[in-house]
Amino acid sequence: MGCMDNAAAPHAPLAGLRVLEVATGVAGPYAGRLLAMLGATVVKVEPVEGDPARTIPVDGGPQPPQPSPSPLFVHLNAGKRSVRAESLAPQEGLAWADVVLSDRVLRDFGPWEDTGSVADPPLLVSVTAWGTGHDDPGSPSDELLVQAASGLLAATEQDGQLWRFPGWQSQYLAGAYAAAAALAGLGRHSRAEVTWVGAARSAVECQAAATLYGVTAPRGDEREEEVRQAGFQTNTFPSGAFACADGYVVPGTVRGKDWTTQCALYGRPDLVLDPRFSWRERWRNRERLRAEIADWYLARTRREIFDLALESGWSAGMVLSAQDVLTDPHLRERGFVGTVSGAVRGAIAARPWRVENTTPPGTVRLALRGEDDGWFEPRRPRTRPDISPLWPIRDGVRVVELTWAWAGPFVGRFLASTGADVIRVEAGAHPDGWRTRFRLRDLGLTPDEHHADVTYDASAQFNSLNRGKRAVSVDLSLPEGAQVFKELVATADVLVVNMNHRVLADRGLDGFVREQVERGLVHITMPALGAVGPDRAMPGFGMLTEAMGGFAARFGSPEEGARTSPTYYPDAVSGVHATVAVLAALAARAKGGPGAAIDFSQQEALWLQFGEGIVLAGQQGRSPERLGNAEPGAAEAGVLAAADGHLAYVVATEREARSVRELLDREGGFGGRPLHEVLAAWAAHRDIETACEALRAAGARCTAVQHIRSLFHSGALAEERMLELVDHPVAGKRAYLGIPVALDGEPLRADGPAPMFDQHTDEVLTEWLGYAPERLAALRKDAAIGTVPKGSRPPAGP
Repeated sequence: MGCMDNAAAPHAPLAGLRVLEVATGVAGPYAGRLLAMLGATVVKVEPVEGDPARTIPVDGGPQPPQPSPSPLFVHLNAGKRSVRAESLAPQEGLAWADVVLSDRVLRDFGPWEDTGSVADPPLLVSVTAWGTGHDDPGSPSDELLVQAASGLLAATEQDGQLWRFPGWQSQYLAGAYAAAAALAGLGRHSRAEVTWVGAARSAVECQAAATLYGVTAPRGDEREEEVRQAGFQTNTFPSGAFACADGYVVPGTVRGKDWTTQCALYGRPDLVLDPRFSWRERWRNRERLRAEIADWYLARTRREIFDLALESGWSAGMVLSAQDVLTDPHLRERGFVGTVSGAVRGAIAARPWRVENTTPPGTVRLALRGEDDGWFEPRRPRTRPDISPLWPIRDGVRVVELTWAWAGPFVGRFLASTGADVIRVEAGAHPDGWRTRFRLRDLGLTPDEHHADVTYDASAQFNSLNRGKRAVSVDLSLPEGAQVFKELVATADVLVVNMNHRVLADRGLDGFVREQVERGLVHITMPALGAVGPDRAMPGFGMLTEAMGGFAARFGSPEEGARTSPTYYPDAVSGVHATVAVLAALAARAKGGPGAAIDFSQQEALWLQFGEGIVLAGQQGRSPERLGNAEPGAAEAGVLAAADGHLAYVVATEREARSVRELLDREGGFGGRPLHEVLAAWAAHRDIETACEALRAAGARCTAVQHIRSLFHSGALAEERMLELVDHPVAGKRAYLGIPVALDGEPLRADGPAPMFDQHTDEVLTEWLGYAPERLAALRKDAAIGTVPKGSRPPAGP
């Protein structure tokens, strides 16, 4: 098969999977790159005009002379075979493939999407901006517009400013969903569909959950409830980017101990007692506090501050650039960065995650366009080989979760939506922080004989991320509880853990889990920086991962040095990538392969969605420039404040820019000032609809900046089938965001509400393990099972 199949080593989970990639741009090719990284043979069928990603710049900095492919194209297409469309008959390609990746809408479907024309049809995975039923499939320069239309851009609001997520985040995320859809749908579905706008919307599920809870609250006061739901993760300080001696760091103040620990490091224990900086007052007085501590940061380097945080147990992260990745000792030890060879040479992200006892290739080849035209030659079989179906998920697959917050629970929810039986393991002494403590009467609910006034079962975020699961209460700190956990894992197919790297070892369970992997268990552990490496102890909070994963270095105004978002975006990225990891491992096991121990780094998953920067740093010795709300390669783009809200616009070419200038001259004078400056003044006195209509007439593309609330009230979420109404025993009927994946036209849905604490303990231990009532009673008496958080009443059990 030659060196182009370098990813398809015998141990690779997707070795034998054949993918035909007729998509161009970012989303579809990123799905293909992930599948190639996991061992699939991916054939890129490039159109006559070429893939537009070949020439898309990463930023506004100096560009290399053509025809050198863009760092974006290199990152997206290394490790694939390259075939020109004119050299391959579509039916030959379709007969060979297991999966086809397409980016066309229905009206443009052609022979490459005619999968039914072959005897054994491959799975068609469509990934477009707005959906296959739309007229426009989308182009890479639509990124700002998709972020605006999805609700993502509105969720970035800080100090009255809206900032575009850097790079091509909605398209990367859609590509990751497309890879997951391919693996979930293979063997039992004919079509899968993912949209960029749906993927972008899923990136703000945290905020969306609170908003949707509010607009569907049993009582009418939605605003108060939304603020209450989201309050635990907003307006914390110190937070955001702080300048230090050699760059920026991001302090975390999420846990109670973070504030007292950092004050001790500052040598300022007095700050703890200062009433201006109490928990309730600190955000309001944040600039005063910044002035008190700024010099401490400026006197130290990123590494000094980060090491102090690791040693003391405080949470803090370094803002890393793409150039930093090339020399970072933690990433070097983990083997994340490799070398690209072939059409270009330099650094590249070489693997998606670490798998124990495997050694992925350190060199990945980028083929010249059409280099593999002769690969589909007459003597090569034109039908798929008789291999075991890659059917990773089926009804009855058993999943045990030891997770909290967002990234880990997302994996379980996705698996539950495909038919798996997912069990959350919790203990009353340490409830998931996203459960949150509420008084029922504060939520407009009435206590009764089944529910105490204090509940841990009414959180919007928890109930959104954990739909379709069952929950057991097991205390792993007790020998009897640890034994119950062992018995659950011994009968499970998957174990998902997203707590710190020591959680199993500290309970003496790491050796047992390794034994279970040997018998076939798929075990994924998901610390922020992975389970191996010198920096692995960094706590896993979203803003810290934004710093360490390339986001903070490129987000925000070009005049800033770094910025974080209020979205916890790395959790969304990690959740879908970890889902791909588990599905791939299950696919390998379905073919008779072993279990897998997956060391998943949330930092590295985020870097995969900024991988073009790593290529740029290796080629040009520089990191991508900060673009603010500009669109790479477009003549002009940005966000405007209109009289009734905000709108986003993109002017793709200089010709269109001239047309917009002519519009401004006719309506008040252009005067030679910067285009965005004049547009801002022009839009301020017009409503969004009028401004968009005029800009479109001049050749620009634009859309209103939508909020989740407006999308709900307009019916857009329901129309896009991204809305689920679920009746919860405590919270009542509420709306939630769905998963942006459809299989054979039906969106993936997790069946049923999120579990209440201890709701299914007896049920699961009876079904899975055959426990008798007497044993359950004894375990409850010893508090090995059935414990609930302080002040709440168990909804199940004797």
